[in-house]
Amino acid sequence: MFFSSDHPKHEFEESQQCISRGAICYLCKNKFSLVEESSNAFYCCQGCGSSFHKDCLTVTYPKCHEHTLTFIRRKIPFPCDVCGQEFPDEMYGCLQCDFFVNRHCIYLPKVIKITRHSHRLSHVLRMSDGDNVCGICRSLVDVGYGGYSCIDKTCNYFAHFDCIIRLNVWDGKDVEGEEVAASEVDDVAPLLLVEDIDGESTWRHFSHDHDLLRVVEEQESEELCQACILPTYKTGKFLRCKECDFALHETCASLPRKMAHGLHVHPLTLHVETGDGFFICSVCNQYSCGLMSYKCNQKDCGFKMDVRCASFVEPFNHTALPHDPFYLGVDFNEYIYRCYGCRQRSRFTARCVQGSIDFDFKCLNLPGQVEYKCDDHPLTLYYDHKGHSSGWCEICEEIIEKRRIIYTCRHCFTTLHVDCILGKYPYLKCGNRIKVNGFEVKISSNDGASRPICQTCHRICQDKQVFNGKDQVCFCSIKCIPSQACS
Repeated sequence: MFFSSDHPKHEFEESQQCISRGAICYLCKNKFSLVEESSNAFYCCQGCGSSFHKDCLTVTYPKCHEHTLTFIRRKIPFPCDVCGQEFPDEMYGCLQCDFFVNRHCIYLPKVIKITRHSHRLSHVLRMSDGDNVCGICRSLVDVGYGGYSCIDKTCNYFAHFDCIIRLNVWDGKDVEGEEVAASEVDDVAPLLLVEDIDGESTWRHFSHDHDLLRVVEEQESEELCQACILPTYKTGKFLRCKECDFALHETCASLPRKMAHGLHVHPLTLHVETGDGFFICSVCNQYSCGLMSYKCNQKDCGFKMDVRCASFVEPFNHTALPHDPFYLGVDFNEYIYRCYGCRQRSRFTARCVQGSIDFDFKCLNLPGQVEYKCDDHPLTLYYDHKGHSSGWCEICEEIIEKRRIIYTCRHCFTTLHVDCILGKYPYLKCGNRIKVNGFEVKISSNDGASRPICQTCHRICQDKQVFNGKDQVCFCSIKCIPSQACS
């Protein structure tokens, strides 16, 4: 309960009758034990009925101050001396030092590790002069208040206390005095040089049994990288197997085996995918036939990230807004963001700070250019943040809504919806077989002279891919497959 004009401060009384069974302490939010209830180890407020542990009213050895701190019963209308934020109903004070602090800052650990930064961060009570920007929310840090600063003196990374406390960026562990964990240091290289003879290097990647050769190719081909399921020729440099059709972009092959990524609070490990032949990325929510994915090291955490999302680094330059860098969103707890490119809700986004534009990772990972059979030029990814009309899509012949991310030809003024040119499943590989709820289907291109009818929804399959089962059964989408499998 907050303070009000008729309840300016808490009036405590010590009475066993004032507490109800299962009551929760107003400050620490823990329930009262039977021992505490029988020993009167609590107080109740006569005005609001709130209950308080006696031990919560004073903090004898706070981490943030050298003296004992006492709970302030009256509303304090000024900011915390540590973080600068106002918490009027949870303030503690040291009267002899004129020091006031909110309850959250009292128990902040001295040293922490967050996945958004490569070094550990240490607790500082006062920030020195300078134009420091919080590495999480990207706003300026108030000089005179504290926060977390990088322990590396050559690094100027800084984070607000409030961003660490309130947002899902820290695993809650205090690492003061602990040795650097194995997940915080470099791991075994994913790509090893086997031999180098007459200038021709042979490589071995942990995900494949054969040797690989470095290839530079700029001509258009249908060959796909087995990790990201994007064309190999787009990047120029890639690795190709000497014995089979296996290929990896050089950037995908060089991704580390272990990673701490700002999109997740726990360390991640690169795994080779086995099982159903596809997976769903926890970040972009896209289906993928990619050979590898990053998985959380925590036993009960099901987080899984594809290599495209794992390749995101700050600042990120997006093809559609090349002059405005993107940084990770500040809160990944709920689906609170709406992507400006597709207007879908998302947990994981990156923000263009200058334009206050949020893109989810489905839109962030879109290829910068695509080929279209009806245009002689490559189409470029484009976003009109000013809201001008984008015309109509030449594939579906429907109007393109304003402020949507699209593909366009700047010479011929061709405009296409992203889903129309790439399809609903741009990272599922044609020819692969996958299992959906135990039902096996083959991913096939839907480029025949006529379009098949979906076995489940009985509609014409309009997408670029279809899913063929046994006995010439066809499905238009993954959502339709379980319906048939269960029927």
